[in-house]
Amino acid sequence: MLANMPLIAIVDDDAAVREALEDLLQVAGFGGKGYVGAADLLDDRTRERFAMIITDLRMPKIDGIELIRRLRAGGATMPILVLTSCTEGQVRQRALAAGAADCFTKPVDKNVLLQRIYTALDLSHVPDN
Repeated sequence: MLANMPLIAIVDDDAAVREALEDLLQVAGFGGKGYVGAADLLDDRTRERFAMIITDLRMPKIDGIELIRRLRAGGATMPILVLTSCTEGQVRQRALAAGAADCFTKPVDKNVLLQRIYTALDLSHVPDN
């Protein structure tokens, strides 16, 4: 990770998804830190260091919508992107209404995701991978 590149939290109960996202972010020059669930992120007293959060929706105990609501209620302003396998019609609207910057259905094209990360973080371009 380059010293000036943002740190991104990845919240997903699926270890394979967390690891794949961490790898993708690392290749793109970002730092990524994975969390098994929303409670783990909420318990992290240093979560303000994250420039962005990428979260799943369907997780045990606290789902992604509730995570977004709690973060926003606590004053968090960083962009939050949602990645979900849920294809229900209202999912995207619910995520956006809760405060997500965007919502994608898994699997998401890595270039689309990286472009959205750069846009959300107001960075100038996506480096070539």
